[in-house]
Amino acid sequence: MREKWKTAVSVLFYTLGILGWCYVGGWLTLTRPVRGILMAHLAGSLSVGQLCMAVLQGFCYLSLAGGVWCIGYMLGNYFKEH
Repeated sequence: MREKWKTAVSVLFYTLGILGWCYVGGWLTLTRPVRGILMAHLAGSLSVGQLCMAVLQGFCYLSLAGGVWCIGYMLGNYFKEH
């Protein structure tokens, strides 16, 4: 019974890590920088600086998303092994 409990908690944390990656990496990356670029393009005020900032912001969000997934993965492995 104890092994099933550890496996369930491990899968829960790993799943939370994946869902966190999807939220931060997918939702935040697609809504904030891409929406800002589209709105600036439609308004006719898109500049190279704004485009570079959006790329940098997207890179930061994707790095953060990898960190969120990594935390879920480490917690999942911790509970699986202990």
